[in-house]
Amino acid sequence: MLESLKKWASGWVAFVMIALLILSFAVWGIADYITGGAGGGALATVGTKEITADEFQRAFGNELNALSRQAGRRITYEQARAVGLDSRVLSQLIGSSAVEAHAQELGLALSDETVADGLKSDPNFQNAGSFDRSMVERLRRELNVTERGLIELRRQDELRNQITSALLRATVVPDDMVDGLAKWRGETRVVSYFRIDADKLVKLEEPTDEDLKKTYEVNKRRYITEPRRDLAVLQLSVADLKKKATFTDEELRKAYEQTKHTYSVPEKRRIEQISFKDKVAADKALAEIQSGKDFLEVAKATGAADSDVKLGLKSKSDLIDSKIAGAAFALAKDAVSEVIEGGFTTAVVRITEIVPGKEPSFEDVKDKVTDQIASEWAQSQIRDYYRRVDDGRGEGKPLKEIAEDLDLPFLDLKSITRGNVGADNKPALTVPDANRVIGAGFRGEIGLESEPIQLDDGGYTWVDVMQVTDSKQRPFEEVKDEVKTLWTDSKKRELITELARKFTDRIKAGEDFAKVAKEAGANVEKTSAIGRSTIPDGLTQNAITQSFTLRKDEVGHAETADGTTRTVFKLDEINDAPETGEDLKKRLREEILQALRTDSLASYVAALQARFGVEINQYQLRRATGADQQQ
Repeated sequence: MLESLKKWASGWVAFVMIALLILSFAVWGIADYITGGAGGGALATVGTKEITADEFQRAFGNELNALSRQAGRRITYEQARAVGLDSRVLSQLIGSSAVEAHAQELGLALSDETVADGLKSDPNFQNAGSFDRSMVERLRRELNVTERGLIELRRQDELRNQITSALLRATVVPDDMVDGLAKWRGETRVVSYFRIDADKLVKLEEPTDEDLKKTYEVNKRRYITEPRRDLAVLQLSVADLKKKATFTDEELRKAYEQTKHTYSVPEKRRIEQISFKDKVAADKALAEIQSGKDFLEVAKATGAADSDVKLGLKSKSDLIDSKIAGAAFALAKDAVSEVIEGGFTTAVVRITEIVPGKEPSFEDVKDKVTDQIASEWAQSQIRDYYRRVDDGRGEGKPLKEIAEDLDLPFLDLKSITRGNVGADNKPALTVPDANRVIGAGFRGEIGLESEPIQLDDGGYTWVDVMQVTDSKQRPFEEVKDEVKTLWTDSKKRELITELARKFTDRIKAGEDFAKVAKEAGANVEKTSAIGRSTIPDGLTQNAITQSFTLRKDEVGHAETADGTTRTVFKLDEINDAPETGEDLKKRLREEILQALRTDSLASYVAALQARFGVEINQYQLRRATGADQQQ
């Protein structure tokens, strides 16, 4: 996965992610657009373009999953809202919709065929020089969209790119800006510092009940439980229906005969090709090769690079020119062709390796054949099962009974949070589309039948709300130990900060730095010449940032990386930046260029939003993020 991400990072996926990040900057003032809204309708609109609750739920779920993987633990909806994830996701969707609305206004459009061809030719979705559908499928699963949804994302991206690329190409970076940044970046400083011995100097008495109750009251929101629900879930997925399919050996063999060409592995050849401007030049080069001159030496003499000559391991269908393909696959290993006058170029080719093709036997691919026709059978049964489930709903049967009648999977989810955490603090639902299923469950109401959710594989899921447990305030006695820990940490931090302030005041008044350090229970340490981005052991980014705002011999203090005490520091030396080399100037110019482009694009998107108008249905937004349950 890491290598795939590295490969995608230089192409379309990276552009999508970076574009979304840039677009989000333009809508941080999102509260300005929020309206009260009723219970129905779109979650947000940009002009006439709508952002549905399902679209937001999918995007929010993807971001939440990514954040949870990064944190190494499951992030709850409440925690996600606390860091503004809901605003960021909605900002991205609004920014994207604004640019798409402008593209539509300009009459820009791309057909499905054009978008699909673009995907097939995109080097980010190729493996060994050929289109690899599995890479597209993997991305589709990562983004949690259907194949149609992925095509639509690609189309939207291409249309946005047509508009924004013209804007971004016009950006110019002044030389003075490059020089100024180089001087600012290249400056170094030397800092002396010591770490206050908090264990030695700070002694805390036991807190009284009054202290703890006061801390509890001030921090009550820390001690609120998440809303939970009991959900009844009936799954009608292609994967589950496939398990019901049974086939005779005769049926499987018949299917194999009809489709065996799809399981065949074509012959591949490692091809080297020299292209020429005309047949005369090709004849001359071929004569040199036939007289004993090395094939690659002849190619080099024509001005061709190795990458132009070595086409790699190719199947016959990989080669666009049918004449060259026919000649290449008629050669023996290490043989050189005659001059080939192809449809696009005149060429001579050599074959350096032949990997034989293989037509697998029925036994070799029996499992694949079974899976394929089982999938086709399951797809054909979806509508019939959907009707039967719908009939059961019409008769007033509960989902559990319908599932038993039709032998379909039924999930009885108890005490589940919107973030997919069960009572055991583990993921409660592990099926595909879990976020959408749970989102529907938290939008529903007890006793009301909601519309089924269409799954990515073409199936459906029905969700009924069986019980709602609202958020509640945990009483003081229940969380007293947690409150005591909070009080102790806060009080200790307060006393250490006061100590650090007194020490810095004494140094500012003229006392010796080393003498004060000794009273603080520490020895003075000194950095080498460090830049703004260097964080030496014993100091934090906050301390370094402060140090680059101080004058020589001025002092400051900052919390340590572990948060247990504070560091007092003094600026000893300021060193100007060295002469800026051309390579560094080039890198800085590119960095500034990207920053200016970001600002330009953000301004453009903000202007579009003001022009088209943005409205956000606060009711729908709060339901989609669980904020309504929190209140």
